[in-house]
Amino acid sequence: MQQALRVFIIAENDTACRKLSRKFEEAAGFVVVGVTATSSSAALQAASFDVAVIQASQIVRSATFPNAHVPTLYLLPDESSQPKELTGKNAVLSRNASAPQIRAAAMAVAVGLRIARTNNSATVENDAELAFVELLTDRELRVLNLVADGLSNPKIARVLRISRNTVKFHVSSIISKLGATSRTEAVIIGVKRGLIIL
Repeated sequence: MQQALRVFIIAENDTACRKLSRKFEEAAGFVVVGVTATSSSAALQAASFDVAVIQASQIVRSATFPNAHVPTLYLLPDESSQPKELTGKNAVLSRNASAPQIRAAAMAVAVGLRIARTNNSATVENDAELAFVELLTDRELRVLNLVADGLSNPKIARVLRISRNTVKFHVSSIISKLGATSRTEAVIIGVKRGLIIL
């Protein structure tokens, strides 16, 4: 079984810290190992973690972390300016993103993928292909990742301890929500959208 992703949270105040912590604590596969509203380097040095999630008004380019290679996900307001280039293992996402999006982005940046907010002026070549029709639930994201690992419906049912019919329902829902025509196409779309951790 995959080890839980260790998350260190930094936010502007205690209330924001608690809200952000709950987004990770309510899902399997994550453990919050530290929370601070002050970005104290002493607290960061004492903690051992896989990814830092910072909710702030802007990216602070200070020596917050003792290790410059710490994967960091910044949650910024939509109106804040996003730098064109982020150095190291940094990524940016809207602080208004849903809990599943934030968790998926944290997993992605922890393994070295880059996540950047899209803004209305910058369009992607295949924007229609990458647009979400409907968000996947946490369970559907888990099923999609197991499908990507090559597991059959009966094996997924055993791993998740649910019935085969429930797995079949989730797979059908995933294919529909992603606008795919098959399991394979759903996995391809999932990889393009950063929903599958490779």
